[in-house]
Amino acid sequence: MSTSVTPPLPQPVDLSKRPRIASLDVIRGLAILGTLASNIWLFQAFFGERVIDVRWADLLSWTSEGKFLGLLTIMFGIGLEIQRQAASRRGLRWPGTYLVRAGLLFLDGVLNYIFVVQFDVLRVYAILGFVVAFVLLMPEKRQWIFIGVALTTHVTLMLLPLVVTDYQGTPGIVFPGEFWLAEGRPPYSYEVHNNALTVLSDLTIGSDTGSIFTLGLVCFTLGAMVYRHGILDARGARLRRWVVVVGFGVGIPLDLAFFLSQETYGFGRFLAAPFTAFGILTLMAAFYQRRPIGVAGRHLSLVGRMALSCYVLQNVLGRVAQRWIGSSPLSPMLDPLLGTILMFLVIGALVILFAKVWLRFFPRGPLEYVWDVSFRFLTRRRPR
Repeated sequence: MSTSVTPPLPQPVDLSKRPRIASLDVIRGLAILGTLASNIWLFQAFFGERVIDVRWADLLSWTSEGKFLGLLTIMFGIGLEIQRQAASRRGLRWPGTYLVRAGLLFLDGVLNYIFVVQFDVLRVYAILGFVVAFVLLMPEKRQWIFIGVALTTHVTLMLLPLVVTDYQGTPGIVFPGEFWLAEGRPPYSYEVHNNALTVLSDLTIGSDTGSIFTLGLVCFTLGAMVYRHGILDARGARLRRWVVVVGFGVGIPLDLAFFLSQETYGFGRFLAAPFTAFGILTLMAAFYQRRPIGVAGRHLSLVGRMALSCYVLQNVLGRVAQRWIGSSPLSPMLDPLLGTILMFLVIGALVILFAKVWLRFFPRGPLEYVWDVSFRFLTRRRPR
């Protein structure tokens, strides 16, 4: 008597999900804390007499200037490509509802500018995401053409002040209203009122924000492209070797040359530092291909998992520290360099601690949760 064995039925595969790359959150967390290292110099309170030579402060500032802003910009481009691939696996149209996410990000940036800091990048990233979302629909050859055009435009605008006398860029949008003036350090309400009138004033050609935009077109698209070709995966070993060589080989000497020449046009930050940023991304991706996420990596990944909340939190803490130290008897006792380093260490530790405690009880950060609820309300999606 023969018996037939029925083969087991194949289990359904959820094509909308893909194993999470462990190094992704680590690199994103490094980019967030790295932007704090860059911005902490803007939070300097009214410290006392300088004891340490100012050249040490310049050197320390140079080590982070532009590099982690570039890394954060690249990571946003990678995140955009991840969302595009997820939509493709689910059979959804692209960019589709991503445009709602871009709108929410712009709103976050507006609130961050008005109530927290005036060197906000979230508004620019929202506009970049809106534009590059459509660029990702193009064939890859056309994406390379787009990168070339955007890079040429960026370099041209950077060099324009050298060839055009008294170049001032384009005027920004300032909303009508009365600007409040105050002697000494104005109250917080004064700053909020004035910021609300100038929230779009820096979104212009010739400003730092304009340079971030033209550079971001390159970094967003190129970041999405290198992710697509496996720079964070095992299959991307050859790509990583090339990017490390080009990134560090071009970025570090060029950035060092700009630093030593004491140029004041932002060439180091907006021309050389992005090369180094790609080198940092690739070096960390290669490092975690062969090693597990260690203690430092786990703490950075916590910040990366709630990147938006941690980015806003460190800006809030920077403003609070700036006002508190600036009006305290402690400030005249501190050298500006030592005081700035102390601010960075304390704020960075508080951000990591907040992320660690929060994620023990909740699956996502507070702003990420508000963002998700708002997105689902606007798109009529049910939570999964």
